[in-house]
Amino acid sequence: MDFRDNPEEIEFRGVLSGWLNRVVPTLGPEPETLEDRLPRWRRWQHLLHEAGYAGLSWPGEYGGRGAGVLQQAIFVEECDQAGAPDRLNILGEGLVGPTLIDFGTDEQKSRFLDPILTGESIWCQLFSEPNAGSDLAALQTKAQRDGNGWRINGQKVWSSRAQIADWGILLARTGAADSKHRGITYFLLDMRQEGVSVRPLRHMLGGTDFNEVFIDNVWIGDDCVVGPVDDGWRIAMATLSYERVALATGRVNTQQAITDLMAQVRAAKDVDGHPLGADPVVRQKMADLYLRTTFQRLTGKRILSGMAEGAAPGPEASTAKLFTTALVEEMADFALASFGLAGQEDPDSQRANSRWLRLAYQARGTSIAGGSTFIQRNIVAERVLGLPRA
Repeated sequence: MDFRDNPEEIEFRGVLSGWLNRVVPTLGPEPETLEDRLPRWRRWQHLLHEAGYAGLSWPGEYGGRGAGVLQQAIFVEECDQAGAPDRLNILGEGLVGPTLIDFGTDEQKSRFLDPILTGESIWCQLFSEPNAGSDLAALQTKAQRDGNGWRINGQKVWSSRAQIADWGILLARTGAADSKHRGITYFLLDMRQEGVSVRPLRHMLGGTDFNEVFIDNVWIGDDCVVGPVDDGWRIAMATLSYERVALATGRVNTQQAITDLMAQVRAAKDVDGHPLGADPVVRQKMADLYLRTTFQRLTGKRILSGMAEGAAPGPEASTAKLFTTALVEEMADFALASFGLAGQEDPDSQRANSRWLRLAYQARGTSIAGGSTFIQRNIVAERVLGLPRA
């Protein structure tokens, strides 16, 4: 396999890089709070939409660009290089949109897809519950038939950006309590309606990106059911597969992180004033991290190349996620240990060393997002190694 950009990808990267270098500086600094970032995010999404970079992977008939997964990876890399903001609606664009394109009705596509691209509607994910995190099929949120719709009651947790979301993708049980996977239905929930309460949860970084969501006697019409009733598990697994590929190949730019870490190690001194990079233990660890980062990038390229040829993301995405999350954790922990007290600065600080504390915190969350490490190990054991189910 040739891991270099082909001529089309070289042209795409060059045009994109030039556009980012012109536009990103006009956005100004990022505000501290989630709510204050919202106007800046909306402007960024509007600029992306105008330039044709929103919904890169979506087919042209739905407002996208029809770009392959390799160009999508290039887009993530170049945005990181240019210091572009987080995407306003990465969940809507990366998970909800592709799910609706694959499983939604024509009416659902017409109603929901364009507002996702323009940034008019923000989406959140309502899958996990207090007693159904890693064991998602144990969810207890109940949907009961009510006329030409459903009456929903339950609680969700760890819903990113739910406090600013307009809509959410929701899993609820429509079958018997013991029906497990076969009795779950996939809904689209209006987050602004009466009966939906959002309670932010403060995480270790000090922010409130995560939320508890309480759903009290909320009605959802049949027009907001995705796919057949009781068949939501299959659709949810497709949604999660998009998330796992993102986590394995592009959510954290490990290539940029290792490059920055090498630069800091070269410039740093140990407690005795000697170059940190001269320490043989440090050199060995840096070599290990660099090699593993290279391997991770090539593995991600292999997964994306398979998808570009029409293959669905399979259990290899779980393998890549396991590898990547451990790599990011070790990289951040090594940086914190190497830079002493300077590495323990306030994660909200603008100083360079604080990024490693933020990354160390984020890496622990990444090991859970998109299916926990234990879930990924089970997938690899059963689908790759052929071991019996636990």
